[in-house]
Amino acid sequence: MTEITPDLPHARQTALMAHAIVIRLKEMGLPEELDEDLGTLCTDLGDIWAAHKTLSTRLDDLVDSANDWESVADCLVDLRAAIDHIGTHVETAGDPIDRVAKFAYEQVESSENGSDA
Repeated sequence: MTEITPDLPHARQTALMAHAIVIRLKEMGLPEELDEDLGTLCTDLGDIWAAHKTLSTRLDDLVDSANDWESVADCLVDLRAAIDHIGTHVETAGDPIDRVAKFAYEQVESSENGSDA
């Protein structure tokens, strides 16, 4: 059985990206009432960002794989896992991103109407 070891640098990069999203939106004034959406959104966007790197690596693995069907099949299974992972986060990010974007557009409207929001 293949030993699985944690990829701590990858996990740190993912967490740093998610944290950067939180900081960006909170510094702009995202209200506490959207914190649950923000938590989901920053986690999903951080994971999607990291997963695109994994997907790119898996595609390179496929192109550079040995010239046998077993290697190709293994690469395709790895690609499927990466795509499924991204799909899960795309699915759960939809509603939170809509609500945060709605809030952002409301801030634009209130700014254009001359009121402070």
